[in-house]
Amino acid sequence: MRSFAARLLDWYDRFSREARDLPWRDKQDSWGIWVSEIMLQQTRAEVVREAFPRFMSLYPDPSSWAEVDDDELLRAWSGLGYYRRARLLRKAAKQVQKKHGGELPRDPQALGELAGIGQYTRGAIASIAFGLPEPAIDGNVERVFARFFSISAEIKKSSTQRRLKELVLEKMDPGRPGDFNQALMDLGARVCKPRDPDCAACPLNADCRAREEGSQDKLPLMPARRKSIPVSAAAVLVPRGRGGVLAARVPSGEINEGQLELPGPGILTGHEPGSALEDALAARYGCKMRVGGLLTRIKHSITHHRITLSLYEAALDSSPGGAMEAVDPMDPELPWSTPSRKALRQL
Repeated sequence: MRSFAARLLDWYDRFSREARDLPWRDKQDSWGIWVSEIMLQQTRAEVVREAFPRFMSLYPDPSSWAEVDDDELLRAWSGLGYYRRARLLRKAAKQVQKKHGGELPRDPQALGELAGIGQYTRGAIASIAFGLPEPAIDGNVERVFARFFSISAEIKKSSTQRRLKELVLEKMDPGRPGDFNQALMDLGARVCKPRDPDCAACPLNADCRAREEGSQDKLPLMPARRKSIPVSAAAVLVPRGRGGVLAARVPSGEINEGQLELPGPGILTGHEPGSALEDALAARYGCKMRVGGLLTRIKHSITHHRITLSLYEAALDSSPGGAMEAVDPMDPELPWSTPSRKALRQL
């Protein structure tokens, strides 16, 4: 029987490249590969497909991204979510500029020292951009190997992760490590899916142990899911002449830091309308507001928090605090937080 790598790469060459029109697959430079890997973390490929070419045309190298200010960063990353990734990418671009002359280092250890680059991203960049035999183990790869070898241990345990790394390196084609890693990811995404895997179409089905045992749907064994936490949050809409509204910059260290939000006590703090909400607004912004009736409610999720945000009308009884400014809510360039943007759309 042909080797694991030969069958996988033959499938990749015949089917996967033609089937997935992904703009970052055409980027051979390390910066483009790096950007695509960061964007694809926690964001659907369909969204990245649209955002990636635009981003690369504006920021063709690490130095160009290292120089952007917070507002430009938020605009450039709009629609991709999880803005902390963009800030870490900027921080790492500054590190590349300062320590590596603007060029992404080839050494895997040096790659891993850059901000926001973990084990998976380091392996993906090292193998795809530089052709180094480094594993890039994401959820798709975990699933393929857990099923192929019938690994019944919890997949996220450190001992299981060490075993996975050994198995990937054992099966890897040293001549095409980048293609090998991408082929595994594609196989997990397209064929060895979490539910209803298409075993008949799998190039590895002849000696897949889970298929032999009929345990495909039971593997990989995942840790218990964290229970969701319901949160009631509040914000206010304060009109400010000619269609404007008051907006506040989210403080450093809070979720959505640096973005604009409709004034409120904070996305993960809840206050009902009345004196408690008015007191919380006064403490946060240093000005007095009178809170009126409910305008709308929206649902939003951040990690394991399930947020219900209630938006109330309000009026100022004093000058606005320095943390707030009057803006046009229809301006598409403004970096609104997602909850505030949802609430404004409802209105």
